[in-house]
Amino acid sequence: MKKSILFLILISSFLFGNELEKADDIYSKANYKEAFKLYENICKKDNAKACYKLAFMYENKQGIKQDLKEAFELYDKSCSLGDEKACYQVGVCYDQGGIIKVKQDLKKAEEYYKKSCDKGYALSCYNLASLYQYSLNTNKNKKKMLKTYEEACLKGALLACYKAGNVYYKNKDVKNAINWYKTGCNNEDTQACFRLVDIYIKQIASKDPNEYKNLFKDYTQACNKGDTEKCYKLAILYSTGRGVKQNYLKAKKIYERACNLGANASCIEYLMLDEMGF
Repeated sequence: MKKSILFLILISSFLFGNELEKADDIYSKANYKEAFKLYENICKKDNAKACYKLAFMYENKQGIKQDLKEAFELYDKSCSLGDEKACYQVGVCYDQGGIIKVKQDLKKAEEYYKKSCDKGYALSCYNLASLYQYSLNTNKNKKKMLKTYEEACLKGALLACYKAGNVYYKNKDVKNAINWYKTGCNNEDTQACFRLVDIYIKQIASKDPNEYKNLFKDYTQACNKGDTEKCYKLAILYSTGRGVKQNYLKAKKIYERACNLGANASCIEYLMLDEMGF
């Protein structure tokens, strides 16, 4: 009996896969009317992806007259069938308007974002964290907010890395702030890079001037071993003349080395010095 059920499931998946592939292929050739019919037929059989595509086509007038209400209902159906992007679309509607005007319901927005976030959709994680930070029981949800920004960052929503860093920095936890800014910066989020740069410069500027020679030695040794943060700080010493004779060209070379090791904050400083003619 169990083998028979498994066989039926496999056959069903195979057939759906073939139908979807055919619909996707036709859609990719911009033959929207034919693709719409195929997606509609597959969606009636409760296939999440087909329902999502159908909703998208209703939203964007592809092969059918625009019908945002129908699109919303199909996104909702697709979400109930397990599509994370569809859950995101419905969540946005309940949160801030989305494609159709529905009565704002932040608890429903949370519910849909969470479904989507739990399935790995980074934008939903980011929106969920923002919901906790600005709109939904903000004092009660502070821990959830930070945890969700971190989750969103690790899933690829880079602005979430910056936001997590901001929360830690506001709470005077500079070590964790640096970690999250660095994560964002190393994935080419310029806002995170600039905040990271600002912290590094402030850390250098706050030191006792009598310490600069020792710092120069420490940063040089660490940079030679590939510590990109110490390379960045060493370049600051060269560019500001602290603990060593001011030398923008040497600073630029150190930034370039750190940049080649993957430190985007140093890439930004290298380009700035390059544009200045050094």
